[in-house]
Amino acid sequence: MLQNNVPFHEFHERRSQCVSQASDRGLNGLMVWSRGGGTFDRYADVDYLANHYQQRCYLPDYMPLWSGRSHCVLFIPVEGEPILVVSSPEYSIDLIAVSDVRYSNDFIGECRRAIYDLNMDEGKVGLVGADVLPFAYSQKLFAETPELEVATADDIVQHTRMIKSPREEACINEACRIGTSAVNQIMRNVSEGKTESQIIAPAIETVVEEGAVVYFVITSSGSYINYAQSVDFPGYDHQRKVENGELFRVDLIISYQGYMCDFGRSCVVGHTPSIPQQEMLDMVTDACEHVIQSIQPGLRVKDLCRIGDNYLEERGVSFAVDQTNADVIYAGYPPHWGHGLGMSWERPWLVKEEEMTLEPNMFLAIEKSLYKPGVGTVSYEQNIKVTENGACILTTSPKKWDKTAIS
Repeated sequence: MLQNNVPFHEFHERRSQCVSQASDRGLNGLMVWSRGGGTFDRYADVDYLANHYQQRCYLPDYMPLWSGRSHCVLFIPVEGEPILVVSSPEYSIDLIAVSDVRYSNDFIGECRRAIYDLNMDEGKVGLVGADVLPFAYSQKLFAETPELEVATADDIVQHTRMIKSPREEACINEACRIGTSAVNQIMRNVSEGKTESQIIAPAIETVVEEGAVVYFVITSSGSYINYAQSVDFPGYDHQRKVENGELFRVDLIISYQGYMCDFGRSCVVGHTPSIPQQEMLDMVTDACEHVIQSIQPGLRVKDLCRIGDNYLEERGVSFAVDQTNADVIYAGYPPHWGHGLGMSWERPWLVKEEEMTLEPNMFLAIEKSLYKPGVGTVSYEQNIKVTENGACILTTSPKKWDKTAIS
């Protein structure tokens, strides 16, 4: 949620683009669901269109005291002004880019009233955020609007969100500045005798002090290095102490005013890698940087992925599912080169099936993992902006964390 100098006209323009697409599809409007309150998984669509993040944790409905907790819905008619229905009376009215904001303890009842007030109770309405709308709520909402036909329309907002405005760019740049500082702290703090939680803790304090929030952070090391995280929850080990000579990985995802930074690095504890460790660290870094150097507007995403795959295959990396040969380096899971970046992970997905072309002002996270039996897994990730001239790197942490980078 933008916290100051809110460009209200920009939110209006975003909604206008969505309305135009909705109208072309014969929709009467859009019903945009989001969920916040302690989770950042599915808050982005309403925040993007109305500058509202629904605070307050999720609670099961307890009528007549409360309902709909952590959810909010933005109703955007093809004709008329939008209505935002919130599930808590505590909201920043001066920051919300919608003039009609409604609350009642009966959340679904308020949503139903908004639908009728906007004449969206008959005909077809586009649903954005179908995975956020609980089954129980959909039953209550649509049981009393029998003439309403719902069509999924997530792609309308997804498409609009891909190209970033200058204000969005400023938020992502700040997120990447904070994220870079935090990752630098983490990597400099990697040393024998510390737990993973002790390694990352000072950096988390920095993130909070700078006005950002941790989306999540995962680490792995030692016997857990083949996994994305040593411990599933919370994502890092607070008991085992790392040892010299073992691999360490971190992936830090933070959010600043709703916009993400998502990147990570790998290194060897003690910063004296073995020959196989050094080979893998160099290869994963150089492969990602090769992909980044190949980025140009107009390039198909599938062709960019092919460039990366070719780079690895020419150096003997295998993409086989059976990854048991100790003499072979394998491409790790998942089989992609990254994803779009904004208020969440978003298109374009950097996979060989993606037909989309790169455009200026797209923001991407370029990433790859490599695995070798008996050595472990290494990973590398950068955040970049697509420009007219190629890629601008936003996460300026040292690419390789050897003794030179530590000093």
